[in-house]
Amino acid sequence: MGVASFFEFITTLFSWIIYDGIWSVLVDTGIVFLPFIAMIITNALSSHRAGDDEGNAGLQSLKKVEADFYVMIAVIVFAGIPALSVELGEMEYVRPALTCGDTVETIPGTDTGTTYDRTLAELGDQQGGIPIWWAAIHVLSKSITAAAVASIPCSNDLASVEYRLANDGIDDPGLRKEIQEFTNDCYRRSKSRLLREDTSGLTLEQLDDTNWLGSQFFLTEPGYYNYYYSQDPRADFPFDATRDAGFESSAGVGGHPRCNEWWLDGTDGIRAQVLASIDPDMLDDMVYDTNNLIDAATDQTLSQAEREDVFLRKYLAINRVREAVSVDLPMSTGYRNMGSSQPPVNSDGSVWSSLGSMFDTTVDFVVDTIETGIAAAGGIIKAPSGIGEGVMIRQGISMFQSLALMVFVIILPFLMVFSQYKLSTLMTLTIIFFGMHFMTFLWAVAFWMENNLMNLLTQSEGLGAFAPMTNPVQSGIILWMERFMYIIFPMLYLASLGWVGISAGTFATQMQNYGNSAAAPGAAGGNLVTTAATKGKA
Repeated sequence: MGVASFFEFITTLFSWIIYDGIWSVLVDTGIVFLPFIAMIITNALSSHRAGDDEGNAGLQSLKKVEADFYVMIAVIVFAGIPALSVELGEMEYVRPALTCGDTVETIPGTDTGTTYDRTLAELGDQQGGIPIWWAAIHVLSKSITAAAVASIPCSNDLASVEYRLANDGIDDPGLRKEIQEFTNDCYRRSKSRLLREDTSGLTLEQLDDTNWLGSQFFLTEPGYYNYYYSQDPRADFPFDATRDAGFESSAGVGGHPRCNEWWLDGTDGIRAQVLASIDPDMLDDMVYDTNNLIDAATDQTLSQAEREDVFLRKYLAINRVREAVSVDLPMSTGYRNMGSSQPPVNSDGSVWSSLGSMFDTTVDFVVDTIETGIAAAGGIIKAPSGIGEGVMIRQGISMFQSLALMVFVIILPFLMVFSQYKLSTLMTLTIIFFGMHFMTFLWAVAFWMENNLMNLLTQSEGLGAFAPMTNPVQSGIILWMERFMYIIFPMLYLASLGWVGISAGTFATQMQNYGNSAAAPGAAGGNLVTTAATKGKA
C-alpha cells in the first residue's frame, strides 16, 4: 500500500486500525444490520401507500426488498467488511523527483529515517483492516496520482530561497549596526554622487549593480568607495597616520578605513562578517556545493566570489526589509552629531565646506526618512512571507491531506451504515476518496509554478529567484498566488469534485430504481392474466 508522504504512514495505518475496530463494534452491537430492517420497513410502507391500484402490493414490496437486499449485500461485502490487512511492513512511500538533481526513492514504512519512526515503531506490531473496494480504490488513486506527478517537469526549489534567507536574519546587533553605518557613510554617499553625475555612459547592468552595498562599480571606480570612509573609528582596523590624517584624536580607538577596505577585508570586512554569520548548510546548498541553487537559478557557471555576491545581494535585500518592520529602524542608528566630529580629511575647514556638510546631512536625513517609510510599507506587504508563511503552507498542506483522509476513513463505517449501504452513497464517497488522494498532484503543480513565479515576475536577467529584490507589488503577487495555488485552488477542486460525486450518486440511484421497477411489467402482465381468467369463469 502506497502513501504520499512520511506523515501518511501514520495516518493511513492508524485510520484503518480504527476502522477495523469501529466495524467490529458495529457488528457486535448489531448496528450493521439495522439498515436491512429499515429497508424492509420502508419498502413495505411504500407499497402499502401505493394501494391496490398499483397491482399486487405484496409482490411489488417483495421485489423491491429483493433488489435492495442484493445491492446492500454487495456494498457491505465489498465496501464494508474489512477483508484485507493493512500492515506497516507492506507500506511504502515513493518520493517523486520534483526537484532537479533528485532521484525517485522508495522508502519503506519500517525505516523512514525520520522522527516518525518512533511513533511508527509503536504501531508497527498492529494491523488494520480494509475492505476490498477501498483497497482497490486506494491503489488505483495512488497509481494515477504518481503517474501524473511524474509527468511534471523537475524544478529547483527556488521558492524556498526567500523564506530561508528571511528566517536566517542577522542576529548580531553589532553587525547590523555596522552595516547600517556602512550604508550611511559609504553607500548612500556614493549613490548620491553617482546621481549628481552624468550616467548616460553606464550600461543597464552597471546601473543595476549600483543598487546594493557591495556594488562592483563603487568598489572599482575611483571617486566612490576608495574616496569615502568610515566616519567613526573602527577598532578592527588599526590607525593609519597617512590614511587617517585629521583623525589623530581617535588613534587609540581605531582607524577610519576606506569603504572598499571596510567591505572587502578578508577578516574584519563587512562582506566576510556577513558570510560568517550565515548558516553554513544554507551557504553550501546555495553557493558552495557543485549543484548549488545559484548556478541552477541563473543558468550560468559563476565563480565562487560571484556566487557569494549574488547571494549577499539577495540576503541583504531581504534583511533590509525584515529590519524595516522591526524596532531597529535605520533612523535610530543612522545619524550622529557631525558638529562634534573631527573634520574629514577632504574638508578644508571653510564655511562653505561646513555648509556643504550640513546640507549633505540634511539631505541624508530626508532621504533616509522617505526610505524608511517606503521600506516599512513594503515590509508590511512582505512580512507575512518573510516570517515563513509560505513555508508553513507548503510543509503543512500535505499533513492536512493526510489528516483529512484519516478522518474520512475513521467515519466511513458510520457513513455506510447511516446511508443504508446505498450504491449512490458509495459512488459519491468513492469519488471523494479518489479526489482527496489526487490533491497530491495539484500541490505538485503548485510547487512547480511557485518555483517559476520569480522568473516570470522579475526582470533581472539571468538571476531568477536570486533577483536582488522584488518590489512590494511583485512580493504581494507572489504571496497571494501561493495562497491561491495551495489553498483556494484545491478548495475549488473539492467543490467541483463534490458536484461530480453527487451527480454520480444520482445516476447510481436511478440505476437502482430501474432495477426495483424492472418487475413492474411482469406484475402488470400477471394482473391482466388473473383478471381475464376471472372474467372468463364469470
